[in-house]
Amino acid sequence: MSSDRRAAEQIWSRNALLLRFLVAGAWLVVGVAALFGDLIHPALRPDISAAQTTVIVALWLGYAMVLAALGVGGARALAISRIGVCAGATQLAAAAVSVGTAASWVGLGAGLVGVVLVLLPAYAQCQLDAASYGDERRFLLRPPAVVLFALVVPMWIVAVTGLAAGPLLLTESGWLAGSVGAGVGLPLSAFAAHVLYQLARRWLVFVPNGLVVHDHLAVAEPMPLGRRGIDSLGPAPADTTATDLSAQALGMALEIRLAQPVKVAVVVGRGRSEQQSVDTLLVSPSRPAAVLATAQRRGLKLA
Repeated sequence: MSSDRRAAEQIWSRNALLLRFLVAGAWLVVGVAALFGDLIHPALRPDISAAQTTVIVALWLGYAMVLAALGVGGARALAISRIGVCAGATQLAAAAVSVGTAASWVGLGAGLVGVVLVLLPAYAQCQLDAASYGDERRFLLRPPAVVLFALVVPMWIVAVTGLAAGPLLLTESGWLAGSVGAGVGLPLSAFAAHVLYQLARRWLVFVPNGLVVHDHLAVAEPMPLGRRGIDSLGPAPADTTATDLSAQALGMALEIRLAQPVKVAVVVGRGRSEQQSVDTLLVSPSRPAAVLATAQRRGLKLA
């Protein structure tokens, strides 16, 4: 490894650690504000019903699960972090409006900071890289435009609503309604969270021998591209005729030119793929500039 590349890797590692520390710190402030700001803990007083106590315990368990996800890496942790932090900020916004205490507004501010940070592409790379193997760098691929607007937000709503349905019905209508709400809502929430987790498993991966396109929406199996087989990598021109593996995602697409055609099982429909001969392909990473810089440091030719 060259000295320039080693220095760049060290800088990225420090920045990634700092970013993850900031997100965890914001979430801890949210917990402190909730604990000492009369937002949640009054429900644990003796005069509160057992149903409300059950709900509050469930809320703190959810908070702890998100905190644990912020401390570990991987696509699953990334999905939990984004779902949980955004849901927490939503709950704090409602609390700040209804309660209006200083602690509620501090908690809301910390929650909003956490939302901004967890939605950053750099944070996604931090989480994914934390679970990478050896000399790897994983870059999240952007979701297709139709998926972004028609699936991501609705699935987040289903995931959060499904978790909240049981506790809300429990406090409002009793144990029977709460049990039914949980029985219906939890499976729906698990399904929605799994969908969002699958979107977090779409990567462009730098490995010691080249690149791997890991995208179940575009190729049936991970597509390894050896260093010698890559002719160039760069921003895609407007008139490109490359095979589109970006699924028409928004943002800059990168064009990978191969030294010779390779056979790829390209996904052409739900559960269907067909073998195609590919010599140029398009991918759409969430951090294209960082991808190009990493490619240059690893000795790949830039277009």
